[in-house]
Amino acid sequence: MVSAMKLFTNTLRRTAALLAIMFSASSLLAGGEAKQPLVLHGTELHSLKSAITGRNYQLYIGYPDSYRDHPERRYPVVYMTDAYWGFVKTYSLGSSLWYDRATPEYIVVGIGYVGDNIDYGRERMFELSPSVQNYGWTAGMAENGTPMGGSRLFLDAIRDEIIPYVEGNTRADPSFRVMAGSSMGGLFSLFCMYEEPGLFQGIISSSPAINWDHRWIFRRESELRNRAIGNDEKGTYSVPSRLFMCVGGNEWKEFTGDIRAFDEIIKSRGYADFAYEFRILEGEHHGGGVAEAFNRGLRFVFEPQRPGDGPAE
Repeated sequence: MVSAMKLFTNTLRRTAALLAIMFSASSLLAGGEAKQPLVLHGTELHSLKSAITGRNYQLYIGYPDSYRDHPERRYPVVYMTDAYWGFVKTYSLGSSLWYDRATPEYIVVGIGYVGDNIDYGRERMFELSPSVQNYGWTAGMAENGTPMGGSRLFLDAIRDEIIPYVEGNTRADPSFRVMAGSSMGGLFSLFCMYEEPGLFQGIISSSPAINWDHRWIFRRESELRNRAIGNDEKGTYSVPSRLFMCVGGNEWKEFTGDIRAFDEIIKSRGYADFAYEFRILEGEHHGGGVAEAFNRGLRFVFEPQRPGDGPAE
């Protein structure tokens, strides 16, 4: 498990380096011949300094196919964590889903960091962890200066700074927002669903780190539900979201077991104003399953808004 998580972090770094090349605005030289840099059309990079977390965020914004030609339209927004790793695959997926009319067109907003030579594995630990964990694969990280336990501040920054920025600078439809993430990002997606009900109408949680801090999310879900229903259990616990949660069929046994256990908790609660789908992605592991997870997840969260069946003519 420890070596696997280190491998996952190294993958994030390599992907970030690839993104730096893709978004580069300068010419590349190879053998003395000028080459045209690869540019992902329909995308922009925006920088935002958060007064809440004190961090500099890079927003990767991708627009749908019709955005330029239909200025009268507004679009739902899919927010995602770990943008330096997952933005390209998520944004590229959109054209296929829109062509098949499997989802409405949407704006993608990936959240990353500004700067050079960023240790993404270290930086993401602050935003995506709801508490401090000092055992297992994170043993010693806190003592070595890796920040943890910043999920509440990060969610505040998203709610009070990032969302208003996006909705003030794009034609975003504020009535439907989605939060998507994988691994620690998947845990953060669940955190958003429980801590700010109604802020996001769709939640995609791919291989969430349910095992974080001795199953922290188990305790928090129970606390919030008990508070809502009251001692007489006559209250209602409303979770107004469409949640898609999944895990790869080939992931670590203990990791998968925790996710399956949380799936059983969710199914047994009877949340109000809630829709839910859980999948085992057969043959997939922790990293490779993200593309399928977001594909399936976007289809599920947007199901009530699906434009129709089959490819657009």
